[in-house]
Amino acid sequence: MKKSLSTCPNQQETIGGFCYLVFQFLLLPSLLTMGNGYLSQPLNSAQLNFVYYLINFLSVLVIFHDFLGSSLAQVWRHPAYFCQAVILGFVAYCACFAATEWLIGKLVPSYSNYNDEAIFAMRGTNRFLMVIGTVILVPPAEECIFRGLIFRKLYGKNRWASYILSILAFACIHILGYIGKYSPLELTMAVLQYLPAGLCLAWSYAKSDTIFAPILIHAAVNYITINGLR
Repeated sequence: MKKSLSTCPNQQETIGGFCYLVFQFLLLPSLLTMGNGYLSQPLNSAQLNFVYYLINFLSVLVIFHDFLGSSLAQVWRHPAYFCQAVILGFVAYCACFAATEWLIGKLVPSYSNYNDEAIFAMRGTNRFLMVIGTVILVPPAEECIFRGLIFRKLYGKNRWASYILSILAFACIHILGYIGKYSPLELTMAVLQYLPAGLCLAWSYAKSDTIFAPILIHAAVNYITINGLR
């Protein structure tokens, strides 16, 4: 693993990223829901989620444009690191995910992931929008926040903390909307289910020194998930 990461958000991107992170999770969903209620023909769940994905994607492009540019340049400078990180990260994710699913199946046989169920339900109403949203729009938006912002900013200070906090933040943000539906044991299983992705995505960024490695892995994982291939 590289001893340091050269590609990271600058100070302006960091401030903008953290401000948008707060807006994204505390205000944006409510604003979209409220605005949708004023439409003469309200959007369905799949369409509304696509708008949410699109806003996040465009916001990340604006906020992190320098970071994304330097990360892309790093791909061309060190293509071997990039390819190695993507391949190893994806294989590691598949292995860790399979082990985690086996463990969850043993501990809580009746467990189901409400986030995945919601996505599959929306896929049934508009498959095209959900595939575009989850495979193309979501990975850059989430990776710039959880790996580029949270993981990278802690990496130079405490690597253990950078992994632990970015992994937990990534897991928690996917289950916050479903707290109350899960029992305490199921809530633990829900967090556990997202740990392999958080770990392997962070490792691939550290290995390649470019955010495009976890973006590509994330896109592949989402493509497999949305198409029910795993």
